Amino acid sequence: MKHYDYIIAGSGASGLSLVYYMINHENLSNKKILIIDNQIKNSNDRTWCFWQKEENPFESCITRTWDKLDFYSPDFSDTLNIFPYKYKMIESKRFYDFCLNKIKQFSNIEFIHDEILNINLNGQVETKNDVFSSEYVFNSAFRDIPKEKNKHYLLQHFKGYFIETETDTFDENKATLMDFRINQKNQCRFVYVLPTTSKKALVEFTIFSANLLEEQEYDDELKEYIINYLKINDYKIERTEFGVIPMTNANIPKSKSERIINIGTAGGVTKASTGYTFSFIQKQCLKIAQNLSEGKSPHINIKNEKFSIYDTIFLRVLSENKYESRKIFSSMFKKLSPEICLKFLDEETNLFEDIMIMNSVEKKEFIKSASKEIYNHSLGYF
Repeated sequence: MKHYDYIIAGSGASGLSLVYYMINHENLSNKKILIIDNQIKNSNDRTWCFWQKEENPFESCITRTWDKLDFYSPDFSDTLNIFPYKYKMIESKRFYDFCLNKIKQFSNIEFIHDEILNINLNGQVETKNDVFSSEYVFNSAFRDIPKEKNKHYLLQHFKGYFIETETDTFDENKATLMDFRINQKNQCRFVYVLPTTSKKALVEFTIFSANLLEEQEYDDELKEYIINYLKINDYKIERTEFGVIPMTNANIPKSKSERIINIGTAGGVTKASTGYTFSFIQKQCLKIAQNLSEGKSPHINIKNEKFSIYDTIFLRVLSENKYESRKIFSSMFKKLSPEICLKFLDEETNLFEDIMIMNSVEKKEFIKSASKEIYNHSLGYF
């Protein structure tokens, strides 16, 4: 059995981000690191979008940035100037190539393509062909989302078309953050559009709901949007993407044992009320690598309890579906600056700014939901 200092189980966004931050700490350069994944990361299997004020280590991976975003709903539509933020888009292959090329420069890091069968609590990882052990295993390969009473369980699920037109069609200087004009069908549904050139764009149909749709419905919604809202009749689909992200306030375990640490979505960093993940992955992995370099415990918690409470209340509003969720986003962006709204969604607002957010939305349903959650808490379920 080969022993390593650290094993990274899974080489997606969180696994590769963690290794990248590790190799940028000189005092971790002698640590033996093993990355295990059964997939070869050589395709654009997903797209990550996020807003940011400053530059990040993956700037060279960015496909496109925008400082203006369109927002559409029946109640409010506008072009938002998001300064000092920039909205950034990373296609996964560029991210994979960047990280893997960096990793190849370090002889202390191994990459094995194998199927992970089990991760034992004592730090052993069993694959189809071997068994490995380590001081710490950082797991993003297995998600353990417990089913708990009085918790909320929704999904963010989406399908996107990367389309190309023959003529100049898109304004590549701005993207569509959310378009809620489509039929909501008693759910939270929106489309976002990310133009990379005047002839190319990603058009993504997104739903917050308890269940997935039939495959054909995603296609029908996308085609209808492209024709009716983008006014495009002639286009070519270069490729498609599909994804499902859990949205829950369940207590996702941040670790299975002292030696097994969950990262990324498996570690509960996905924002429960929106499904946003990439920025929170960076915060988590940066902190873990820093702690390891300083000889501190890698068991960390980047989530702020007050935002967990806000997410829980919003999830109840979404789950009960008594109030149109698109009105919540519309009210926020209509009454407040884009900077405050994005800062809130990034979980970086102070209490005064939180109150501004609360005053911008319909209070009746939120007060009801908050009261129910307080009641659940008093019963010991929350």
